[in-house]
Amino acid sequence: MASRVLTRPPALRSPAFRSIGRSVLLTLPMALWALLMFTPSFRQPGRNLHIGALLVILFMTALFFLMMRTGKTYRWRRYFFVALGLLFPVGFIASLVAVRGTMSIPIERMVSGDTPFCYMVIPMLILPAAVTRTIIFPGSILPTASNPHSIAIMIGLWLALTLVVGKAWCSYVCFFGGIEEGFAALPKRMKIRKLDPRLRLVPWAILLFVVVLSAALFEPVYCMWLCPFKTVTEYPAVHSVTTAIQMGIFITLFAGLVVVLPYLTKKRTQCAFFCPFGAFQSLFNKINLFEIRFDREKCVDCTLCQTSCPTMALSAESIREGKTLLNCMKCGACVDSCKKSAAVWHLKGTKVALKPERARLLFLYGAWAMATMFGGSILANSISTIIGFLPLR
Repeated sequence: MASRVLTRPPALRSPAFRSIGRSVLLTLPMALWALLMFTPSFRQPGRNLHIGALLVILFMTALFFLMMRTGKTYRWRRYFFVALGLLFPVGFIASLVAVRGTMSIPIERMVSGDTPFCYMVIPMLILPAAVTRTIIFPGSILPTASNPHSIAIMIGLWLALTLVVGKAWCSYVCFFGGIEEGFAALPKRMKIRKLDPRLRLVPWAILLFVVVLSAALFEPVYCMWLCPFKTVTEYPAVHSVTTAIQMGIFITLFAGLVVVLPYLTKKRTQCAFFCPFGAFQSLFNKINLFEIRFDREKCVDCTLCQTSCPTMALSAESIREGKTLLNCMKCGACVDSCKKSAAVWHLKGTKVALKPERARLLFLYGAWAMATMFGGSILANSISTIIGFLPLR
């Protein structure tokens, strides 16, 4: 009787798993882009700045290589995004303390336009600027020596990057979202499994509320009263009952929406259920070329994609229709979690599931270039600041 030879089945790989050589070739443009972005840093004096720039070049290039090699997006993007969220406050606070001696900003500095511009205020600027040609933010239009983060530069960057990736801004640029994503990554399982889908409507209500009230009061209401991230950045100096109440609101919202609820739900609760800027960014998904779709011929309705989504941008109905909801931030969690390869990256105007890896690659080149330019510079500055505090000779 002939004997049979038992062979071990090959290990399962992602359909997009690539060889090392091909992965290196695909990564090369991003490595060159990173070098181009940080070349000015190497021309400036300061060893700490050079070390920070070099570490960020290696970090961003290595993560992109791993995305190319494994065919996975969400896991490797998360390493960058959480690092950005955790290190941004370090560099920002250190620079504030170095210049002002405190995180708080006195009213006279606000009046003089010495407040760094934050993109979160952009939706609140539109009505007053359109109707009265007034910018209701206490910042400078053009860069100054004490405030390089001017209104014109930040709005220009926001518009250019948003046109490239739409709401993916919230996955690749937002230097606040990484904080809550970091806390959401800590537990192995959800402590709270069921969330009311109607919570998705809350950011839209807050957006409408702050836009209208900001136009009526001529001040950025969200920034003055509701932004959780004032806790770890910059806030009005506490010198009255009003400013004490403001600070109490900031701390409470930060603790609840950015720390506790993400830990309990493994979701980005501040982004999904509260942030008006996130809702505003969702509108740009309508004109963005890239999206995530579902191949209904492969989909078995297992709901793994829905469970993995950090912002509840999927519903049973939307999956049956083969698409995400408007608030999808293109993080790639649903695509990576799908065991049937039914969730796919898609370029609008083409057939669903037609070369999805090509669509992913085109998207990632734009998104990662943007992340390297914007978030990478923040990481480099923060790292150089941290090195400056170390007892090194």
